[in-house]
Amino acid sequence: MRRYTDRPVPAEVVDDLLNVARWTGSSANRQPWELVVVESPATRRALAEAGGSPGHAPLVDAPLVIAVVLDSPAAGFDGGRLCERVLLAASAHGLGASLVGFKDGAEAAAKAVLGVPADRVMPRVVVAGYPADAGARLVSVERTVDNRLPLERLPVGRKPLARFVHRERYGPA
Repeated sequence: MRRYTDRPVPAEVVDDLLNVARWTGSSANRQPWELVVVESPATRRALAEAGGSPGHAPLVDAPLVIAVVLDSPAAGFDGGRLCERVLLAASAHGLGASLVGFKDGAEAAAKAVLGVPADRVMPRVVVAGYPADAGARLVSVERTVDNRLPLERLPVGRKPLARFVHRERYGPA
């Protein structure tokens, strides 16, 4: 998801995303992350400029940016787990979401925008909001009994289970 409406993400949805992040598992339960929630258009624009490439444009459009700040590069796997769960939670709320990464000098510039200490790493941020293009909507309004969006209905171009799941032994049945 790369284009969003300017409709703000409701506070209760933001709180739910943050609680999903809070309960994400981590190696040895270290929870090696801190999050910076960015909703200000000026700050989002400054982050996009710090990124310096067309791939950072969603930072300007998305009404919600959650920067994932890790205590060390070794925490990258745990940070990825956190991002994955926040993306899934955003989808369950009917939001479009994706990741925007920072490399090399762009990461340092983005950290400076947010006041993140130099000894921390901020390789990516989660961007989320309501999709701008009607064709980009994740699913129709159909939901499961507990009002969740059924993941198997998301049009994400995924392989069918039969193509990559094996039972009892690897290989054709």
